[in-house]
Amino acid sequence: MHTPERIPDCGAAGLPLVAVPMGDPAGIGPEVVVKALAHPDLYHLCRPVVIGDARALERAPGWKASQRISRVAAPQDADPSPDVVALIELASVPDSFQVARASVEGGRASIQYLTHAAELALTGRVEAIASGPLNKGAMKMAGFDFPDEYDYLAHLCGSIEYTMLQVSPTFTLGSVALHVPMKEMPSYITRERVLATIRFGERAAKASGVARPRIGVAALNPHGGEGGLVGREEIDEILPAIEDARAEGLEVYGPIPADTFFVTVRQPGYDVYVSMYHDQGRIAIKLLDFGKVVTVAEGLPIIFCTVGHGTAFDIVGKGVAIEENMKEAILLAARQAVLRRTGAGRA
Repeated sequence: MHTPERIPDCGAAGLPLVAVPMGDPAGIGPEVVVKALAHPDLYHLCRPVVIGDARALERAPGWKASQRISRVAAPQDADPSPDVVALIELASVPDSFQVARASVEGGRASIQYLTHAAELALTGRVEAIASGPLNKGAMKMAGFDFPDEYDYLAHLCGSIEYTMLQVSPTFTLGSVALHVPMKEMPSYITRERVLATIRFGERAAKASGVARPRIGVAALNPHGGEGGLVGREEIDEILPAIEDARAEGLEVYGPIPADTFFVTVRQPGYDVYVSMYHDQGRIAIKLLDFGKVVTVAEGLPIIFCTVGHGTAFDIVGKGVAIEENMKEAILLAARQAVLRRTGAGRA
């Protein structure tokens, strides 16, 4: 990830307001949030405002005796620091709430936190969102009727075309097909979707500090389709999209057979890797940078970043959760907010 040491100084009051919904309160979200917010350098870059439950934060491992919660009614009232956690409290967790397991209560609370953050962003009261980890099973138990939080946000925003990108210290990864069954996946590999993913990947790489991203695009079929012998997606959909992107001035290469394409990530060979489906690229990025990956939704009118890991129920309460991913999500959200102010963060 190409996060700078410091965002251009706007003065404390002028730093981006970043909403931080703490995720499922039954998971490690409260722990990684309080640990991330204890880093002093964060407050040179943004003003984070947590959306969640005070009791969950104060009970989380990593909560320091020197820290205190400042409840605020509106984000602009926040004056956070490493010792002061600004919180918009949504007291949605009952006294009988149990951690370390999926539940209706945890799913409902995390949906409420995320929804409130989206409302703040859509009305301009915060400039970005950096979310703690969510648990899709718990959200489904609470009646959540979307494949994931990204489709939910797209619904709230009225967005039709968006993609989910992953940004690591090494490279940016985009996937044309996301949470769809493998038997349906080839139908998602269209010229339009491939081109949109290339464009979104370029935007995300620029937002993370790359002036002119080199973009590599994976093939779908074995050996790149072998000239149509084992599939025509490369000929009919992927290559035309690459040519479209080149015509727009983007530096794009491919389609490259996946078995050799992702070997280059250790160098890396490209700033942006475009995979055709969910696991094709995620195996590489998680093998290389697990715990350091921030997920970004590109194509929405709001800025949304989240950690690249789950709620980790198996380690809740043990104090071993690492906050680096949460901190990087907040920092990337802040950087994107500053770039959007200047117009550089938009297509």
